[in-house]
Amino acid sequence: MPFITGVLADIGTDHGYLAIEAVKAGLCTRAVACDIRPGPLDVARANIAAAGLEHAIDARLGDGLAPLLPGEADTIVVAGMGGMMMKKIIFSEIVKAMEARLVLQPQHDAEMLRRSLHSKGFEIFEEKFVMDDGRFYVILVASFKGDVAAWNDREYFLGKHLEAAGIPGWRCYLRQERNKIAAYIGSIKVENEKNLAERRLGWISEVLG
Repeated sequence: MPFITGVLADIGTDHGYLAIEAVKAGLCTRAVACDIRPGPLDVARANIAAAGLEHAIDARLGDGLAPLLPGEADTIVVAGMGGMMMKKIIFSEIVKAMEARLVLQPQHDAEMLRRSLHSKGFEIFEEKFVMDDGRFYVILVASFKGDVAAWNDREYFLGKHLEAAGIPGWRCYLRQERNKIAAYIGSIKVENEKNLAERRLGWISEVLG
């Protein structure tokens, strides 16, 4: 069952669709749609008005979590960008991030993001994996705990909760990742990097059988 939250913050909202659908579906009572670009935010405001939700969604211009008031958001969603950018957004306003549940959908660098969250005391307590229109998406749900037990290298790479769940689509994703690694492993010149790639291939093979 989808979780329900009080105030949802959609960071990098683009055209505001996520905030609009969350309010319409009753997943939150209010939303804050933030974007660093004036153009898309103007479109978001128009979409919010067209949906008749101006009373429930506040569109704000600003970088990352900066437009949010301290403690304002119960849930912060950051989706559709790379893990490095997500790390920057979260750590730049880490106190605000510590006060909310984080729902993160990295387009790449999920392994790095998992490690970074743990390094700052955020516990990853759920991971989802979805396929849409032939593309694969990993979703991490985390909240600040302070004292987090580190995962091992395999768990950071594969996604500890994803492996435990054994989601069919995840196996398709791993086959794709195996093909990518196999395609470039022969060109790796640095021994440590090559050893890591070989270990990753081994982990994937253990899952896929």
